[in-house]
Amino acid sequence: MATVHLDHLAGRRVLSEHGRSIGYIEEIIAERHGDDLVVTEFHVGIFAAFERLSASTIGTALLDVFALRRREGLYRIPWDKLDISDPTHPRLLCPDEELAAFKARPEGK
Repeated sequence: MATVHLDHLAGRRVLSEHGRSIGYIEEIIAERHGDDLVVTEFHVGIFAAFERLSASTIGTALLDVFALRRREGLYRIPWDKLDISDPTHPRLLCPDEELAAFKARPEGK
């Protein structure tokens, strides 16, 4: 299995199978398995950049002021649905129709 440096993925634009821009990799979620960290999902899209802010009261208030918490656009893409063999050009491995299943809802929805 090839090694991919996560810092090469962060901020990269993700394209669909048909070349449509889905968003940017904003966060990479991993779980510890023994001595290893295993990537489980990628947070992609506009809302992903603001997700961490919503954990605090101040962050939630800021998101509400700018109407960002209600914005659609965060996808939680499972690790096996993203081709990262070329870290500079990550691509979805599923049809666009499946993308809706990965759409996350902002808190409170």
